[in-house]
Amino acid sequence: MKEEFTLLDRTFAEALDPSAPPFLCRLMATSRQGNLCMRSEECPISPDLIAEGGSLPDKPVVRDQDRYYLQRNWVLETTIVEQLARLLRLDPKELFDSGRFQIPPELADAQADVVKSVFTRSLTVAAGGPGTGKSYTAVQTLNCLASALLKGVLRVKIAAPTGKAADRLAQALPPSEKLEIETLTLHRLLRLQPGRVRLFEKQQLDADLIIVDEASMIDASLFAHLLQAIPDGCRLLLLGDAEQLPPVDGGSVFRDLTELLAIRLQFSHRTQKEGLHRLFEAVRGGDLAPLLEVLEPLPKDLYSWIETEFQLTDPEQFAHTRLICPLRKGPFGVDALNQGLVSRLQKRLKVGQSWSAPILVTSNDPHLRLYNGTPGLLQGTYQGGSIPYGSESVLFGDGRTFSLRQLSGFEFAFALSAHKSQGSEFERVVCLLPPGSEEFCREALYTALTRAKEEIRLVGSRDVLEKMLNARTHLESGFRERMRGRCSPSSITL
Repeated sequence: MKEEFTLLDRTFAEALDPSAPPFLCRLMATSRQGNLCMRSEECPISPDLIAEGGSLPDKPVVRDQDRYYLQRNWVLETTIVEQLARLLRLDPKELFDSGRFQIPPELADAQADVVKSVFTRSLTVAAGGPGTGKSYTAVQTLNCLASALLKGVLRVKIAAPTGKAADRLAQALPPSEKLEIETLTLHRLLRLQPGRVRLFEKQQLDADLIIVDEASMIDASLFAHLLQAIPDGCRLLLLGDAEQLPPVDGGSVFRDLTELLAIRLQFSHRTQKEGLHRLFEAVRGGDLAPLLEVLEPLPKDLYSWIETEFQLTDPEQFAHTRLICPLRKGPFGVDALNQGLVSRLQKRLKVGQSWSAPILVTSNDPHLRLYNGTPGLLQGTYQGGSIPYGSESVLFGDGRTFSLRQLSGFEFAFALSAHKSQGSEFERVVCLLPPGSEEFCREALYTALTRAKEEIRLVGSRDVLEKMLNARTHLESGFRERMRGRCSPSSITL
């Protein structure tokens, strides 16, 4: 048995076949790494273990041409393909007066295409990098639909994988008596609970339009639940950036969807700084030279460098700045960085001195409208001893303030992992690439850098940077082939 296989891989293989052939171990390892299937020209396992396609296979392994799936992954991919084909085939409800439907002339062509698509189609996918106007386009879409509504109100649900992303989009919407809007996380929208599978319960959402932001973060299982819950006649608008990191729990459905039928928003409205755009495009295209121009060497004493550069005791310093690092664990990972910086801050403080520190909420509290991943600024006065005391206040981006004791969970966030930085934006980003970062891919680098609105500092070695830039994430699936085989070319193009 090869070292690449874990105990879980071997246990799975042995449960299906006592001889535990490497093929089954590879299939399990492939799935564990986020792939929906494994491609192989040969299949050296018993035919008794293999089903040939079908919506509900009765065997643990499913074969479709040269692709092999675990039964669960086949069911998820099949559900996604079938539900997308349904949405592409059906027309949405006729709720609007076409004579009153007018697209604002200030919209770019691609933005206007999104608005038209939502008006005429059941499914619209809008893809673009940070600042390309995805949220703005969604707001303009709602305004156009509200103006053309024949009667009553338009029932809209806005959701995202995290509460902060859903709230951010909702905050951009002006009040309208013609719009009935509910904002919530995807899990709350779908009423999903840990340990409970509802994929075949056929419960559908009560809405005229569903807008899902940060769709690139949605894994295959959540996508299957979402699409199955969209009723006939409802409109679905998916927004996201396909260049970001793929979902943690497997599948790259949004990236595949983007290649098939997305309207691409390309002009960046987040920042007009030409230098930042040049860096973003360099990462996307794998161009090392522009990145080397701004690369700074990693300091020998990283903690002292951070403490000196960013003046930890200045309450305003980390309000608009964030350190982003691919690593979560280890001496240079974000967990160690946050712990070390809190300790250094504490040593610098004098009794009676004001201090602040960035935090992230780590649990959902619908009553307070605070969700896992919501950023805040912890503010307090030093009284001696260890911080925090619990009596500090936390200021959130929408202007609300809570006592720290009201939060059910939080973590310090001077530094964020690339994964946790998704959906956020900061004036200034310091991207740290310590040893070990080379195990991550270009998408992690792109995600980190594109959080910046005004300034980027890139800190690390050329070797690490080059290895990250040359590594791409590729998650295997049969999604695009099956969609092309299932749908007519006209249904997956504008």
